[in-house]
This record gives sequence, structure tokens and C-alpha cells, in this order.
Amino acid sequence: MRLLFAVGAALAATMMRAPEADAVQPYVTFEAGVLSRDVVEEDSSIEGFTFGAEASSTRVLATVGVEVTSALTVYAQAGAASLTIDEFNDFDSSFNEAYGGGVRLNLYLSPNPYSLRLFVDAGMLHTTADDTVQAEFGCTPANGCSSAGARGGYLPRLVEEEIDWDEYTVLMGAGSRHGPYGPYGGVRLSWVDAEDRLRAAPDANFSTEFRADTDLEEQDNFGVFFGTDVFLDRLGKTALNFEVSLIDQYSFRAAVRRAF
Repeated sequence: MRLLFAVGAALAATMMRAPEADAVQPYVTFEAGVLSRDVVEEDSSIEGFTFGAEASSTRVLATVGVEVTSALTVYAQAGAASLTIDEFNDFDSSFNEAYGGGVRLNLYLSPNPYSLRLFVDAGMLHTTADDTVQAEFGCTPANGCSSAGARGGYLPRLVEEEIDWDEYTVLMGAGSRHGPYGPYGGVRLSWVDAEDRLRAAPDANFSTEFRADTDLEEQDNFGVFFGTDVFLDRLGKTALNFEVSLIDQYSFRAAVRRAF
């Protein structure tokens, strides 16, 4: 809903511009990047329970987009992402599929020579991460502990953990072009909406199955970003891109883009 609201507001602003008869221009982008951000785990069944952690991810994505007009671009993404959260019993998921998409609206485009532009970009990305971790469980009758000699202590137990991760991002920024370079930057809002599912089967020490579902959310959702395009030809159809984000998440990505 946050993403739809942001896109709707930005689209309303662009409707004030005069329509343009630009040719549709498709493009593809290949990117690789790393990020880390603080998240908070909450369990709705336990009042007041919160647990802070740092999530890290490496991502390799391909983007297919279409510049419908000079004011509107839509795109879809697909690729792979990893997820590591050390505080969750060293949770470490290798690459799994990731996919998403978004829309970019140019709210203002100035004429040459510097091509100043003001833009809003709203997107989302989904991935699922899984790992088998070893956790310590209290040996109590409520936990189904069948090891009488360990009552009151803690025993290790293998847990199958799966995290459904959705993130939503809205970028609001400005950019321009100076020769072969296209620097840009601005502010960003981001949200994480993830579910952490834990399952442990009965074993030699516990006679009952363990099941828990918790929610993961972002700790900070306001940040800044800056980057630059490096155009490799005069028309700007082929470009390298480098981008950094700070505060809400700490990330770096490098990409190559080709327009057709």
C-alpha cells in the first residue's frame, strides 16, 4: 500500500506536464551489489518482544525496462539474492531467486546543456531465504523436553528456518549530465516486510514439533543515495552505473546498461 500511494502521488504530479510524443525505448541492465541494514524481529504472540539484528545480502539482478515516454519508465527485475543474519543463530542462506519491479517518473526535465531532471522511483523486490540452524532450547515440559536429566538447562536442536523477504523503496532525487558523466542523488524511503518461519521436528530430546512465525521489519526507513552514470557513447545508449546508499541501509552496486 505504501508503494501504491507513493506511485499514485507521483503520477498525479506528472499528469500536469504536457504529453510528449517520444519513441518507446527498451533497455536492459545487469547489476551486482551488496547491502546491510538493521532489522527488528517481533512476535505478535509475545507482547513487547523485539530482537534487533543486522541483515546482509549480495544480489545479482537483471532489469528489463521500457521508457514509455521521457517522463515514464516501467521495469521488471529478476535474479538471485543471498541473506545472512548472524544474530539468528548464524543464519546464512545462499543465492535464491529474487524478482520485483517498479516505475520511474521524471517530474521535470530541463533542456540542454546540463539536462537537469527531478525524478521519483518506486520499486519492490522479493526473495526467499532458507537455512538449517542450531538453536538452544530450554528443557521444560512445555517445550516437550523428554530428557529428564537436562531439565532446567538448554539443549541444542536443529531448526529449519525460512524467511520471506519483501522490500519496498521510494527514491526522490535529482540528476544531470556533464559530458560522459551523469551524477545524481537524493533521499530514499524504504520498508522491509518479512516473515520468519521456524520449524523443528521431534528428536531424541524433544517429543513435540516446534513451530514459530515472527515478523521482520526495518529499523530505519529514511536514507540518502548518490551515484553516477558513465556514458560510453555519445548518444548515451551504453553506460556504467555506480550507486551508494546510506543510513537506512548501507549498500553499493555496480551495473551496466544498454538501451535499444
